[in-house]
Amino acid sequence: MTGATVHFVDEGTDTGPIILQKSVNVEEGDTPAILQRRVMERAEWVILPKAIDLIANGRVTVVDGRVKIDK
Repeated sequence: MTGATVHFVDEGTDTGPIILQKSVNVEEGDTPAILQRRVMERAEWVILPKAIDLIANGRVTVVDGRVKIDK
């Protein structure tokens, strides 16, 4: 299993509060290129626009270092 994460940026490397995550199965016979494409199509291209929409519509706040998504 692998996947993608959308998070706020802070002073660390991939340590900011997580907004959204999505997992993707690693399949037998995957090459790095095939897996990279699957992660982009099934995870990154799905959750990134969703995260942007949530933020743009004021539905995301960070409380005590954790993301809260308002309904």
